[in-house]
Amino acid sequence: MEVKPSRIARAESTRNALLRHARRLFTQKGYAEASTDEVVRRAKVTKGALYHHFANKLELYQAVVEDMEREVVARLETAAAAYPDPGERLRATCDAYLDACLDVNLARVLVIEAPVVLGWKSWCNIAQEHEVATLSRRLGEAVAAGIVREQPLETMAQVLLGALNTAARVIATAPDPAAARLQVEETIERLLKGLASSDVSA
Repeated sequence: MEVKPSRIARAESTRNALLRHARRLFTQKGYAEASTDEVVRRAKVTKGALYHHFANKLELYQAVVEDMEREVVARLETAAAAYPDPGERLRATCDAYLDACLDVNLARVLVIEAPVVLGWKSWCNIAQEHEVATLSRRLGEAVAAGIVREQPLETMAQVLLGALNTAARVIATAPDPAAARLQVEETIERLLKGLASSDVSA
């Protein structure tokens, strides 16, 4: 039986409303304090509608996290697109990631809570799909241009993302996030210089 376009549109609208209101609750209250009852009340849908799209609160939370990850990657790609030079594109990508961490709502969900709520393996899988893939592309461009030493791209991207994630936690938990962001930028800059090829660093 063919599903009518109007039914598909309604289902998509319902899913988007659930995600939108769930995101607000998760950023305001955190995962533990946000309830599915409040999500459906704010979204003005039934509990059955929620469970049609998401098996439970954890699955809803993961969908919110993945949406936010896509938004972060879009920021990184936009920042990189402003520079033709591969080295500057890589640096701009890292800077944009640090800038994103100044968003307290994003930091609460992606930096503070997601690794705990989703578990290390699930969180790493999401990062692999989003940030690691983006950093691998930027590093691949820099290697091709002779700016970064040739080495396994995914490993290099994982290490760089690990440093960025640590920097993100420093920013998110600092009394003065803006000052912390400037401090960790210096550390990331030194890491990027350490990746430089011998021809560039000489």
